[in-house]
Amino acid sequence: MKPRAFLVYAIATSLAEQAGLLVVLLLVLPSVGVVVPPWGVILAVVVLGTVSVVLTWLNLRAIRLKPACSPDVGVYGRVVKTLAPRGYVRVGNELWPAASESGVVESGAQVIVVRMEGLRLVVERANSEMHL
Repeated sequence: MKPRAFLVYAIATSLAEQAGLLVVLLLVLPSVGVVVPPWGVILAVVVLGTVSVVLTWLNLRAIRLKPACSPDVGVYGRVVKTLAPRGYVRVGNELWPAASESGVVESGAQVIVVRMEGLRLVVERANSEMHL
């Protein structure tokens, strides 16, 4: 998800959470005999708002991060989830989303990394099984 789209989504869900909290504090709890003082309502809204802002900030930072180490072109891997044309491959000890340029590649088949597109590996079936 792109950072701008995530920010819009985060704001909308935070507002929905705040509205739900206010409904519970101001309508539901008093209907069952629990009255929350005004300072309690304000404190709950401020705490939930602060948590939402901090988590959104941390998530936006994570979205912008690049992988610390990505597989090089020419590295071999194994298909974990059938590539039809998208699935997952294991390269070394890491699981990567991948797409096949040569159609369907069954689970367990050996593949070679051709290039990266964002965080997705583009792979093709390897000619030999000797590399893993």
